[in-house]
Amino acid sequence: MKSKYPSKDDVAFMRVTTGVATAVAASTILNTGKGVMASLARHPFVLFGLGIAAGYFTHKYRKEIILITCKTAEQSKHFILRQKENLQDLLDESPEESDDRDFSK
Repeated sequence: MKSKYPSKDDVAFMRVTTGVATAVAASTILNTGKGVMASLARHPFVLFGLGIAAGYFTHKYRKEIILITCKTAEQSKHFILRQKENLQDLLDESPEESDDRDFSK
């Protein structure tokens, strides 16, 4: 009977494959983007048109962009506070033998 939870080996394999796939995708996007920007730099009117379109959509969806940005900032503050609490818990649980340790070795 199969367990409903993946094994540690499966999780490690998935992390490695996800990391490799992400690196390949990022590299491909970066190299493709360089070529696209180089060709757009030769056509300033196209670049100007893309700037106009980006400005239009930014203005059109500015409230959603601001809302998402505020929500992300709030979540990151909570994440950092949780990490500080977790670190403090780990430090509190560590053995109180720090005075007895000999750091000269």
